[in-house]
Amino acid sequence: MNTEIKVYYEDTDATGRVYNANYLKYLERARTEYIYNLDFSHSFLKDKYSIFFVVKHIDIDFKKPAFFEDLLKVSTEIISFNKYKIVFHQIIKKEKLIIVDSKISIVAIDQLGSLVKIPEILQKKIGNI
Repeated sequence: MNTEIKVYYEDTDATGRVYNANYLKYLERARTEYIYNLDFSHSFLKDKYSIFFVVKHIDIDFKKPAFFEDLLKVSTEIISFNKYKIVFHQIIKKEKLIIVDSKISIVAIDQLGSLVKIPEILQKKIGNI
């Protein structure tokens, strides 16, 4: 799945480049859109199943910078999952140039922060991709 992100002035640092932490926001937005595309939302998962997704691990390679007013494309795919964890491969491109390559693991937790199973209905949706 692809998500477009426009770089705003507030996203940049003193050099005019996108500040490194903002790439994490872009990746988060794209993962959220991915969940929406499966006909789920984080608020539905919280209200119906009392779960929250949190990032457990990130591998990220910053290859090239992005700048103010660049139009970026974030590609998101699930490369593996089990009852507790989903692993995404996400790439941010500027035109055809890869500027960020990442692998991000998220897990489901309850309100107390304990690891819980991802609802079976969501596991089935992911398995049918």
